[in-house]
Amino acid sequence: MQIKSSPKVSGNPFSALFCRRERWHLPGRDLTAPKSPLNVSQAGVRTRATAIQQQRAAGSGIRGARPVQAVCIPTFLFPPSASSHLCRGEGLPAARSSGSDSRQDGRAVGTAEERMEMHSPFLLWAILFFGVTSSSPVPRKLFGEIRSPNYPKPYPNNNISSWDIIVPKGYVVKLTFRYFDLEPSESCFYDYVKIKADKKNLGRYCGQLGSTTGNHPGRKKFISQGNRMHVEFHSDFSNEDNGTVIRYRGFLAYYQAVDLDECDPNNAAEDSEGPRCQHICHNYVGGYFCSCRPGYQLQSDRHSCKVECSSELYTEASGYLSSPEYPQPYPEDLRCNYSIRLEKGLSIILKFLKPFEIDDHQQVHCPYDQLKIQAQGREIGEFCGKESPGNIETKSNEVDILFLTDESGFSRGWKIHYTSEKIRCPQPVPLDQFTVIRDLQPVYRYQDYFIVTCKTGYNLMKGSQKLLSFTAVCQADGTWHQSMPRCEIVKCDNPTELTNGVFNYVNKPANNNYQSVIEYQCNEPYYHIVTRGGGGRFTCSPEGTWVDQAGQGRIPACLPVCGKPNRPVAEIQRILGGKQANRGSFPWQALTGIHGRGGGALLGDRWILTAAHTILPKASGGNDISLDQLAEEANVFLGHTDVDELHKMGNHPVRRIFIHPDYNPKDEHNFNGDIALLELKHPVTLGPDVLPICLPDTTNNTFYMDGHMGYVSGFGVEKNFLSNHLKYVNLPAVSREKCQSWLNSKSGQMPMVFSENMFCAGFLTVKRDTCQGDSGSVFTVLDSGSGRWVATGVVSWGIGCAQGYGFYTKVLNYVDWIKGIIREDTF
Repeated sequence: MQIKSSPKVSGNPFSALFCRRERWHLPGRDLTAPKSPLNVSQAGVRTRATAIQQQRAAGSGIRGARPVQAVCIPTFLFPPSASSHLCRGEGLPAARSSGSDSRQDGRAVGTAEERMEMHSPFLLWAILFFGVTSSSPVPRKLFGEIRSPNYPKPYPNNNISSWDIIVPKGYVVKLTFRYFDLEPSESCFYDYVKIKADKKNLGRYCGQLGSTTGNHPGRKKFISQGNRMHVEFHSDFSNEDNGTVIRYRGFLAYYQAVDLDECDPNNAAEDSEGPRCQHICHNYVGGYFCSCRPGYQLQSDRHSCKVECSSELYTEASGYLSSPEYPQPYPEDLRCNYSIRLEKGLSIILKFLKPFEIDDHQQVHCPYDQLKIQAQGREIGEFCGKESPGNIETKSNEVDILFLTDESGFSRGWKIHYTSEKIRCPQPVPLDQFTVIRDLQPVYRYQDYFIVTCKTGYNLMKGSQKLLSFTAVCQADGTWHQSMPRCEIVKCDNPTELTNGVFNYVNKPANNNYQSVIEYQCNEPYYHIVTRGGGGRFTCSPEGTWVDQAGQGRIPACLPVCGKPNRPVAEIQRILGGKQANRGSFPWQALTGIHGRGGGALLGDRWILTAAHTILPKASGGNDISLDQLAEEANVFLGHTDVDELHKMGNHPVRRIFIHPDYNPKDEHNFNGDIALLELKHPVTLGPDVLPICLPDTTNNTFYMDGHMGYVSGFGVEKNFLSNHLKYVNLPAVSREKCQSWLNSKSGQMPMVFSENMFCAGFLTVKRDTCQGDSGSVFTVLDSGSGRWVATGVVSWGIGCAQGYGFYTKVLNYVDWIKGIIREDTF
């Protein structure tokens, strides 16, 4: 928004200021003052002196006037609240003047015209030297206020101030007075505010609220029709009433921009007799815009509308098109071109609806207006009159409809409903009995398609390529975009080999086709099969994978059979001393070599159960070498009863060593926790000479009852010489009371610890016992319930050889620790 304030007196802001004294002709006395120009004032300010003689009649005469001393009051061009002040003579008697001074006898003296003539040279010089200026609108916001000069203090005399309020186009100006106090007078002759808008006077106002004279604006709202409003304030040379100075405070007005509804017919543009928009007008805050009815286009003047049908394009498979304004008379001077462009393979059908009416002549064919139809450049016909063409099959997917009219006529035009029909493709035929065409239709046309699948157990094949799906689409030329595939039976890959087992084809002939069946079997009696719940039979599935009866694809596992030697020791045999073992009697027996010769027992197909002190002897302290290094140096031999043969068969390298955390190699009197596990790098193949021992049932404590017989085998010392052949001995378990009593009788000052994790076995009188080199071997017992041999103890320590009881680590107490390290399903 802009607001402009300019003083009533025009001139360049740098104009010279002239205050002068004038010669006045008064009765009996002359007042003479020399003419002299004043100095040029500062930029933006100019002053003028007005010598005014005021007279007051007293009786029959007029008092003489005193010499006039001119006082110049500046007029500010900016801002809007600035004012233009007239020069006023000091000390003059107060009197009203309407533009000139007059004598009592009525003769005009010192009129404005005379003064202008007296000073024309000076004014001309000022204009030539400084030039003439005009004030311009000053940008303002969408609202503001206007104050009389010095408001709220009384306004000055001889002041002319004006304001030009300009808001953006699309708005009008609304002005209201919040305070108004001007000198009242009839017709507001003296002081007043004058308002103009749209080249119209909106009134002249003065007075006070409730005054009998004047024209007080009150709460009236002044609203312009355009975006400008001019406010002008005038004050005369005095504000007196019977000699008393009245101090009027002036006025305070507020203005704001209000949206103009240009679409209101009452707000039509000043320079136009008709509406702002030819068709539809849309008002918005600050402006408006025009739009047209359907089928018309807004022109460059943004006001007028014209039919635009020179390039109408239709791409839908069906639709409607008509002459403009149908069924009302169509406009004149049309050059319409309606194009229908559909996909290849479609034939467009035109159906003319009623009424059909195009200007015609009885003798000449379509001389005025014409409707022409072309299909891919081929002329189908030219139509007019009142007879409808009916239905036209174009046999083309491209149609152009041309409609040409002259400058006159009142025919109602035409309307077409166009449709399209697709081209037909041949009926699809399967190549074999396994092919299935889904949702087979009686007729297939352009863009129709069919989907081919195969019966269960067969694959879609295109040449040698296996297809996941197949869809054929009818093309624009009436052919299918790809040829029919064939269905071939599903083939599974070769079955996965079973470690320590085999598979056999159940069906004949043996092949991997759909629904073929195989059965997995393990190498018995050394391995037993473990399935995932679906059994050992697997069938070739429709997906081309082998699955069991539960639909799972994971093959069974062959797990070692434990505690079932081919040539078990006869329980009735009485052994008075160590005896040489036969091959296959103790197939779990291992020969270890870490710190000298030791023994152990095979668990599963890759774990060796042994004594911890064979790895970390009590004398060593256990701190000299790491378990990883010991694993690299360890030797394990399996599968024979002769040491030389074992060495020939080769060592089974060790991957890791696990020692029970309770074992303390520094305490030579305490073998608690004397148990360890060796993990072999590679599983061993089980057979009659290599078979694992079982772990005991943790719920069965009868293995340790007094007198329960068991067997211990080993490659230990016999008669002070290392045995070169596996020996075994039959020993009874002894009650803890007997063991403790005997131990107390044999221990010296440093008694050996006999913990709950140990048991003892043997005879006090018969010299049957284990000795050095047997450590780590296991004490085995036949579990009568399962018929399997279980390891109930590990050879741990004793006092001498065959000199009493031997002490064993109680395996039953360590079953959970063992299973926590090795897999439970090993057993």
